[in-house]
Amino acid sequence: MKAIFGLGNPTRYYYNTRHNLGYIVVDLCVKEKNIKFKNKINLSAKIADTLIKNEKVIFVKPKTFMNNSGLCIEKVLAYYKISNKDILIICDDLNLDFGTIRFKENGSSGGHNGLESIIEVIGEEFNRLRIGISKPKDIDFKDYVLSEFSLEEKEKLPIVLKITKEAIFDWIRYGIKYVMTNYNNKNLLT
Repeated sequence: MKAIFGLGNPTRYYYNTRHNLGYIVVDLCVKEKNIKFKNKINLSAKIADTLIKNEKVIFVKPKTFMNNSGLCIEKVLAYYKISNKDILIICDDLNLDFGTIRFKENGSSGGHNGLESIIEVIGEEFNRLRIGISKPKDIDFKDYVLSEFSLEEKEKLPIVLKITKEAIFDWIRYGIKYVMTNYNNKNLLT
């Protein structure tokens, strides 16, 4: 069994912000598989499940706010008895240029509060997919991540989202080494 967690903040107010890229991508995966999310109040999450290559896969949107993502992840892993090696955490990343994605098997939070919350609960050994949003030039980081994409970014975002969604399905089918080799350090917009 595998679990894909899209990090974000619940409520419509935050949905189209840079910080909610995890939610946005997981929504696209669920839509492609023609499945629906169900509210799992006991797990502080919305969860959709399907079979891919005869393996159960769940897509998870934590209903905790970003800074408390670890609470949901801990509950879901315990409930479904999933190991860290079988999860993929998806989040935005200020340190990557817009139009790039990066898979990693482990590591630090890189200053990302959602990842920091997860690391506090389950440690650093888990797969993650960071989606680049670039560093802001003249705006506070907090305001930047909680703002919507620029018009120029909105025009290019569908390309980034489509390739990111394909990369997630490749992770499910072929594993972390495959996606690291095929997607890391490549500009998705060229």
